[in-house]
Amino acid sequence: MRRKVVSLLLVATIVMGTMVGCSTSQQKNAGKDVQTEGNTEAGDVDPSLVNTELSGEITQWVWGDYEIRGAADFNKYYPNIKVNYVSIPSDEYEQKILTTVATGGELPDVINIESAARGQISNMDILERLDAEPYNLKVDDMLPIGIPLVTNTKGEIVSVQVDNCVGGYAYDRNLAKKYFGTDDPEEMEKMFQTLDDYVEKSKIVGESGEDYMFASVDDAYSAVSPLFADEAFVTDGKLTMDNSILPTYEFIEKLVANKAVGPYVEWTPAWYTSFASNHVVFYQAPAWFISFMMKPNDPDSVGKWGFITPPGGGFSNGGTSYGIPKGAKEENKELAWTYINWLTMSQEGAESFYKAHATPTLYAPAYDTDLYAGEPDPYFGGQNVTAKIMEISQNVNTKARPVTTYDLTIKDSNAQSMRYLELGVSAAEAYARLKAEVLDMAPDLSE
Repeated sequence: MRRKVVSLLLVATIVMGTMVGCSTSQQKNAGKDVQTEGNTEAGDVDPSLVNTELSGEITQWVWGDYEIRGAADFNKYYPNIKVNYVSIPSDEYEQKILTTVATGGELPDVINIESAARGQISNMDILERLDAEPYNLKVDDMLPIGIPLVTNTKGEIVSVQVDNCVGGYAYDRNLAKKYFGTDDPEEMEKMFQTLDDYVEKSKIVGESGEDYMFASVDDAYSAVSPLFADEAFVTDGKLTMDNSILPTYEFIEKLVANKAVGPYVEWTPAWYTSFASNHVVFYQAPAWFISFMMKPNDPDSVGKWGFITPPGGGFSNGGTSYGIPKGAKEENKELAWTYINWLTMSQEGAESFYKAHATPTLYAPAYDTDLYAGEPDPYFGGQNVTAKIMEISQNVNTKARPVTTYDLTIKDSNAQSMRYLELGVSAAEAYARLKAEVLDMAPDLSE
């Protein structure tokens, strides 16, 4: 999902004149190197952490400046490793990888793997295994929630996700007070313990004829589907979505009947305006969503938003992982791993990434430091949202759904199902259509 988020955000932020973070990168045409002017001076870095022995150049295909900013401090620690970022259009990225593999072309030393395509690429046997020699990823240093997101069907870890995409629900405090009588986060959490609570309260919102519980059926799906993460969408060649997608559809069907979902289709221009519209109560809000979606698209709000734990404890949604293609240059694989491991699995990488994006990495030891202590955020009425996300991240009930080869196919089919539900088609019928379409596109699967 993030590849779409980043590309659209670049447009949105230009239009609004609001920059997310500070970047000195100057992006060229797609397919060309992205020139950067980051601070590569060691500065106050502990000299014992600086490695000048490793040297060379590696290439990473990217779809935005996420890594350029997040890894801005890398050269302070590895001054002789140059990372050449090559920009690929976001909507062409996966196909670029697949075509290059099919034609025997040259892959970069590092590839980005967006969450929906993770399972497909992870199971193509084109990536180095990172939890074995010579890479020896320290799996115990990764938050447990990250492990199923980067593991293929053989049980091998073949990429490392950089961002902790755990989140909660953001809500409009003004609308909460109007419809529920309180805007206090603790009171809101007591009021909204289950999905049935959201359905029941949505009746009041829907009756207004002008406000909505969620911005769209798509948003309701994004908020609820990740809560059902106990099993993958496909298990042993069979669709296993009855306990995840079906109850999500049933939830959406009830909201539609209550006229409590808005017309702002996710990722459309109208959707970007919905944050500042003052007509939507809830949004799913992983850490990245707050920095990349909410604040850029509703920049002038102070104290408008609140943040609560979702039903069941929490969820993980989205994310970008990094892998080393088996077809990458042999002499560069050590350098590529040094870069990936530093960014995703080191304290210094966690600090660099958090400084750029206000999003934690999945490096577990950093959670025992004060890096993510956070502070009161005026945007959220003085709530310490970072601390709340840390709480959710370490909640044993917060889970991430294992990835499968078919996730992207299911995601594409689900987009059409959202339009059915929007029109009032029943959850049972929309779900039956979804399964039929998936089976048609992936005939090797069964019910």
